[in-house]
Amino acid sequence: MNNREIKFRAWHNDPLLEEPEMLSWEDLNREDKVGLIMLMDVLTYAEKYIHPMQFTGLKDKNGKEIYEGDIYHQGDRNIVYTVVWHDGSLLGKQNGSTSYAGLSYWLNRIEIIGNIYQNPELLTPKS
Repeated sequence: MNNREIKFRAWHNDPLLEEPEMLSWEDLNREDKVGLIMLMDVLTYAEKYIHPMQFTGLKDKNGKEIYEGDIYHQGDRNIVYTVVWHDGSLLGKQNGSTSYAGLSYWLNRIEIIGNIYQNPELLTPKS
């Protein structure tokens, strides 16, 4: 039986915010955040401004939790991967390629270097 902890984080980019923010699992469960979201048309608001990312249940070689949308490398900083849903599971998609990598298999080499919302420049292949 899988004992993976189910939790999320979310990129919150409401234009009324001074700065977009990454909400942790704890932030998402705070009453004031839930109240703010519930006051608005929840579906429309969430679709536009809340971008959830699921926890994989894994941590990178430095102990950082790995979430959907994270960007990482496996030692070669010129080859980066993005954590994505593919075929019913979270895998690493090599940027600029059609290749996928299993996260558990390469876990001792994975180093998170950012995510797709806060570090979109990492998605551009280096030449």
